[in-house]
Amino acid sequence: MKHIIHLIRFVLVLFISLILTDLVNAQVNLSGKPGLLFIPSARGLTDGELLLGVTHNPIRYAVSGINNLGSTTSLNGNAENVFYATLCVLPRFEISFTLLRPIGYLPLRARGIGDRQFDLKYQILTEREKRPAFAVILSAPFGLNNSLITHALVATKTVSLNERVKAEFTAGYGSPYYFDKSGDADKYDFLGGYELRNKNENLGQYLTGPFGGVVVRFQDKLGLMAEWDSQRVNLGGYATLFNRLTIQAGLLNFDQVTVGASYAVSLRKLPKRITNLIP
Repeated sequence: MKHIIHLIRFVLVLFISLILTDLVNAQVNLSGKPGLLFIPSARGLTDGELLLGVTHNPIRYAVSGINNLGSTTSLNGNAENVFYATLCVLPRFEISFTLLRPIGYLPLRARGIGDRQFDLKYQILTEREKRPAFAVILSAPFGLNNSLITHALVATKTVSLNERVKAEFTAGYGSPYYFDKSGDADKYDFLGGYELRNKNENLGQYLTGPFGGVVVRFQDKLGLMAEWDSQRVNLGGYATLFNRLTIQAGLLNFDQVTVGASYAVSLRKLPKRITNLIP
């Protein structure tokens, strides 16, 4: 009975700490990485920060490339939801897991849990007064569709316009090349059967070529965004509530709306009034 009481107490302490932890500026991109709407930035999360969220991507700009015939080579078949979890496991080093699920009817051979992807991001240089932050992002080639696969180098610099307003500028380059399983390869062999491919030939053109954007932040609570995602111009905005919940929306190519929400918690920092309760 004593062990059960300690377990319940620990769960309550953990739950309360996640609610009370102060976090701000957790606005992220389509796949849960610090960034704008589609593009990532070199801005890093704080050590131990965990982001959980979802983004709705409209049908005309879906990146999954799955149509109602089950083909993975043509675009604009289904809208999609992208679920993600991003964790800063070490200072400047983040891992992301995404699950992309098309919405609507899919033929039997195209159904399943969804396309899973694992990404790594390392902040090579942190931002200084006269130097932008630099980061590299690499995706593991283990997905079945690899719609959001990202191999990119990105730089970000923040400029203070006044005490309350900051402008964050981002520029980067996404490689169109990636490794993928050949058609005859064993899908359960994680180490073999890979071929070098080009996104422009096989997938949607997510982050293929130069990209960039700017975010104007108001007290790190509200922001307006404009970006070039290597294919089109997107505009958007976000609001952070209670220092943890971020809601954002955007207009892709001045055409269709995307929306998303993320929640940030710290797995390392606990308020003193909470840590005092831990035996």
